[in-house]
Amino acid sequence: MRRGRAARADVLSRCEAPRMHEQAARIRSYFDAAAVEYASGREHEYSFTQQKRIALKLLPSRMARVLDIGCGPAVMGTELLERAEAFWGIDISAEMIAKGRARMERHPRGAHCHLAVGDGEALDFQDGFFDAVVSLGMLEYLVTYQRALAEMWRVLRPGGVAVVAVPNRRSAYHLSRRAVGAVRRSVKRLLRRAPRPTESFFYNPCAPAQLDGEIERAGFRKVEGRGCNFIFYPLHELHRGASLAVNRGVGRIARPPLDAWLGTQYIVKALKPGA
Repeated sequence: MRRGRAARADVLSRCEAPRMHEQAARIRSYFDAAAVEYASGREHEYSFTQQKRIALKLLPSRMARVLDIGCGPAVMGTELLERAEAFWGIDISAEMIAKGRARMERHPRGAHCHLAVGDGEALDFQDGFFDAVVSLGMLEYLVTYQRALAEMWRVLRPGGVAVVAVPNRRSAYHLSRRAVGAVRRSVKRLLRRAPRPTESFFYNPCAPAQLDGEIERAGFRKVEGRGCNFIFYPLHELHRGASLAVNRGVGRIARPPLDAWLGTQYIVKALKPGA
């Protein structure tokens, strides 16, 4: 199916390629192990439901073909099939895809759902194949965003839309948690304790303005950016109920540009020009 990769994503440095392969292997292993818990709980988490709600608002109301990159156990499959003639989903984890297939085979339009193990940095689809691409919580697991954004641009038709969500490392929550995390890791190294699984791979949240720039350099035109999930550290770790109440309250009043600074996730809608 593939015609090749976008030219700007073809060249890798000698150091970058091994790092990317090592990162992919660690992410695959982590999500394979987490698939059961993820499939049973992810779609009910408030943080994810808010990302999904905003993403669906930003996506077209009708589409012929839509792709979800990093689809997990097809947690957006039902909603996307309500809008699209056909839905494709890929994920690096075979266990996630297996859970997604089990979920979608019971769907009345399950024959229009196509799930497969795949690499978001090397999509196995023709140029201009999709009307829309959505990717919630995938880019932060890549060493760089460049190749994935170039692939999204390539597989979208002119006038097609990409919607991506990435944790916002400039948010109050991530800034404070990162400072505490650095201290914890230093203590663990001194005590010679092994890191948690989530600490054993590279994590790459975005700075909203920098992500906007990368999206435009990939050839897109940014249409809209929003922040969501207003979580504060250490309140979220100390009292989830109070944290949820604050999240909902701030979410009702936060407006640009404040939402993009306070929201722990940043969601962007981008257009591929040329229609």
